[in-house]
Amino acid sequence: MVQLQQSAVHNHTAAMLEMGTSLLSQTAEQTRKLTDVETQVLNQTSRLEIQLLENSLSTNKLEKQLMIQINEINKIHDKNGFLEVKMQEMEDRHREELEAVREEKVSLQALVSRQSAVIRELEAQLTRASGNSSALQRQQQDLMDTVRNLLSLCAKDGGTALVPNSTKQADEERKFRDCADLYQAGFQKNGVYTINISPQETRKVYCNMESAGGGWTVIQRREDGSVDFQRTWKEYKTGFGSVSAEHWLGNEFVHILTNQRQFALRVELTDWDGHQAFSQYDSFHIDSEKHNYRQVFPYKHFRSVHLSRPAVRGVLHTWPARSGLCW
Repeated sequence: MVQLQQSAVHNHTAAMLEMGTSLLSQTAEQTRKLTDVETQVLNQTSRLEIQLLENSLSTNKLEKQLMIQINEINKIHDKNGFLEVKMQEMEDRHREELEAVREEKVSLQALVSRQSAVIRELEAQLTRASGNSSALQRQQQDLMDTVRNLLSLCAKDGGTALVPNSTKQADEERKFRDCADLYQAGFQKNGVYTINISPQETRKVYCNMESAGGGWTVIQRREDGSVDFQRTWKEYKTGFGSVSAEHWLGNEFVHILTNQRQFALRVELTDWDGHQAFSQYDSFHIDSEKHNYRQVFPYKHFRSVHLSRPAVRGVLHTWPARSGLCW
């Protein structure tokens, strides 16, 4: 009985030991598996941590780049604001300049209108003056015709020798101050005449009896370049050339001539095609040698017609200014 119990206990103990061994084996297997799982989890966790760290670094880098981009955008925005201000200032300035140009244009248009009115008035005055000059020329021509008729009548009455000689002698005894005096005395052909620059001194001059009413004393004449005008002070003082061709009359003589009474100055030019132009001053004289023979134009009133091409011939005339007329 006791043996049976001992055998049963022994068997039960063996069974329990076997079961314990089996449980230990299973526990060890489970522990190994858990260890493997833990290892895998740790490895996965490490990879995730590494990836997270990489992502964090990448995020930081992107944040820095984003900040740089934001700074650049801010700079561009500031620059755009500055450019907008400058553009606005330029627009304002251009608007002001445009307004100034517009006002100047209006002012110039008004000036042109006034100048046009003045030109029309001067043209009207010139027309009236030309009419007056033509009337005077006709009256003078009628007077000369009357004188010729009287001379003819005297000749028919037997005074042929007496009257012409008396007329010639009277002309020779008269003293003409300039070509205007000669013209008014009836000498109406272009040519060389003798005038009196003082009671004791005479001078041969070329008289233009055709331009602008006639009676012009020529002080300079240039036609073909045959006379060299590169001269000394003394030569310009006394004059040079031939009065019937190219010449300069002489500063001293022109000074004396133009200071006797008021003179006008007329400058005539002709180009190769025969086109003519002129400038004319109402008042003109030349100072003495002490003042370097300075040309003086007390009045600014003048009229002119210009050439479109350079002139090749030129003439300077002087004429006593006539009060109340524009020559």
